Amino acid sequence: MRPRPLLAGGLALVALASLTACQSTQSHSAQLEDEGSKVLLDSSGLKVTKANPDVKVLSTTLLSESEASAVVVEVHNDSNVNLVDVPIALDVLDAKGRSVYRNDAPGLEQALVAIPYIPAGADALWINDQILASGKPATAKVKVGVSPNSFSGELPEIEVSAPEIEAGRIASGQVVNRTGKDQNRLLLYAVARRGNEIVAAGRGAFEHLKPDTKELPYHVYFVGDPSGAKVTITQYPTLHETEQGGA
Repeated sequence: MRPRPLLAGGLALVALASLTACQSTQSHSAQLEDEGSKVLLDSSGLKVTKANPDVKVLSTTLLSESEASAVVVEVHNDSNVNLVDVPIALDVLDAKGRSVYRNDAPGLEQALVAIPYIPAGADALWINDQILASGKPATAKVKVGVSPNSFSGELPEIEVSAPEIEAGRIASGQVVNRTGKDQNRLLLYAVARRGNEIVAAGRGAFEHLKPDTKELPYHVYFVGDPSGAKVTITQYPTLHETEQGGA
């Protein structure tokens, strides 16, 4: 099963796995222990031994096709702290309950092992569309750990237009950076719902977003069929001046 491609800014297709898997500096060594929850993020990969009592998993949706699979997780932050880079361990199982993929390999990009941002008292989405399964995925389980950081500043002012569907499988729109500063990375999640059911999802990213008012096109590929569904885009910009200590 091959990695899903990324397309942003009208540039060439890039596989997320090859683009960011080598960025091991984003998975710096840290051992966190808080209220009985323990997380290990280092060169040996992600480990979450106990669940975060303040972050509730609302739903876990597995989307699987012949060429790709994705998992969409919805969570709620019960705390009064805006959480950043919340570790999330994923285990994808086949129909016999055997594990066919875990996101615990060393060197995975940060967004594949952590939820970028969960506002205090609010819900958030996480998508992993880089599932290289050794068998046919049937179900998925997740465990959320303790966040190493929090954020109390203002969110960057980045405008992301409502998506339109192109070629049946691509969510497209425009992005404008109005922060007056460079954005190191802007991550976009696209989710398609029919009623309350998630039927398609995908990720895209700008690896560098200049501080000007020029509109740039984004394109997010779906796993699943978004036809006739309501599509929403969630943005996760780079957050500067994060603070040590989470919920």
